[in-house]
Amino acid sequence: MKDIPTFVVNASNVYRTKDYIVKQVIEIQHDSTEAGNVFSYDTFYKRTPARDQQYDMFFPERRPRNGKRLPSTAYTRRYVD
Repeated sequence: MKDIPTFVVNASNVYRTKDYIVKQVIEIQHDSTEAGNVFSYDTFYKRTPARDQQYDMFFPERRPRNGKRLPSTAYTRRYVD
């Protein structure tokens, strides 16, 4: 596939909600004073017909169809129209 959607590039996980396609970039963080944390950098892409078509083409056999969120202990969110 020559045109990789932005929401897939460097993603650990991608899933869809009613209004968004969500890209998760998962990172395990730890320091000397606390136990490790699973951190998710989330980017929420507003669903459009073009993005939905890209999602469906990139994940044609995914079950469940919309995927699901990977759990994390902390996250950030960024929104893209």
